[in-house]
Amino acid sequence: MRIAAVCVGLLLLLSPGSAQDKPEDEAAKKAQQIQQAVGWVENEDADVREMGRKRLLELGRASIPAIEKRLVERKVADLVQILREIDHQPSTNDAWVTEQELKDIETDEQFKKEAERASHDSIDKVMTVKYQEAMAHVRHKNYQRAFDMANALIALDARSKHLDDYKRLRRHCENMITQTTLIEAKILQPRIWYVEGESVELSVRMKNLYKAPMTLTWEKGTEKEPGGGMLLLDVEIAMRQYAGASSVDQRHQDLRFEEEIPIAPGAQWERKFVLDTSTAIEDPMKIRIATVGGWTQPARVQTDGVNITRRIQFEPAVVKILPARFKRYLDDPIGWFRKLVAEGNPDEIYACSQLLEEADKDQATAMVIQLLAKSTLPVAKADAASLLTGLTGMSFGTDPKRWESWLQNKILNGPKDNKKK
Repeated sequence: MRIAAVCVGLLLLLSPGSAQDKPEDEAAKKAQQIQQAVGWVENEDADVREMGRKRLLELGRASIPAIEKRLVERKVADLVQILREIDHQPSTNDAWVTEQELKDIETDEQFKKEAERASHDSIDKVMTVKYQEAMAHVRHKNYQRAFDMANALIALDARSKHLDDYKRLRRHCENMITQTTLIEAKILQPRIWYVEGESVELSVRMKNLYKAPMTLTWEKGTEKEPGGGMLLLDVEIAMRQYAGASSVDQRHQDLRFEEEIPIAPGAQWERKFVLDTSTAIEDPMKIRIATVGGWTQPARVQTDGVNITRRIQFEPAVVKILPARFKRYLDDPIGWFRKLVAEGNPDEIYACSQLLEEADKDQATAMVIQLLAKSTLPVAKADAASLLTGLTGMSFGTDPKRWESWLQNKILNGPKDNKKK
């Protein structure tokens, strides 16, 4: 095994070309080295496999096409993609958690039923009451108190089936404590809509909310590893169909900056970047919705003579990328919607519906209800019902009278009547 590894090592030393090689020769040699390293990874000898792994890591992103080709040949590419999607899903400890994502006992039927079934003196009843108290503190912006209660719930009820709910509550409170008392960190977008092919330029901002100046410091680099500040951007790109199905692609993008950032009280630091909007799930008929979050971990945050260690989570931005073929809809969304309902196909109608202002949605809903009422074929009825669900978030099937009744009640009673049936 050692002999094989030594031989491989000699090949590695001898394989690079001289400085006088032509660029095309260098590219060809690099491609050959990548193919060679891919072969080593599949070798029976463990030392050779390790040598191949290290070589591919050294070659970096240039080796990806060869690796993916080999995965396809071995018919495991789909499994690897699934594994990537699972692995890249943000964990409870890493994700930005909004208040709307927290389970509220008062509105969650399953949680409410479980609370009602529990006996008065049971641990489940006590935990449910305490969780409800913590949620009340969240609604009143008392994040420190809610954070302390979430920690207690996790410690006292570590085997609860609601453990993930407790962790989401703690993560939300931890983020909001930082965001409201120390550093307000956000990813900002100048506008929501972009047309495919446009450069999507966003910015990251950190604002000092503390009473004293602060300095954020990251580790210095070495000869082998770059140093300085780094923000890891978590990018989720989703495409939804009018029928309700959706595809999601998740990936990361790095943003590097200086290793020390001083910020005066009330001042802010900002840095622009161009978002990479490429995705493996491109479709010329579908709108891409990109949710861009991220976090950074300074080595220390120094203020008032005290060093604080704190991960900084950035409030995400959402941008929507419109296929170039639908660019004309931006000029007059409701006018185009009216025209498409009369003569367009479901994909076009759905794409245009995503551009509508909130004030125009009732009018658009009424148009699609009329389309549903006039439809005679089952397929056309199903398409109209799916469009209505995509437009309203409601589900009343293919009965136009039920949709009409709901819309009338919504208009009369306002948003409070807009509850899922």
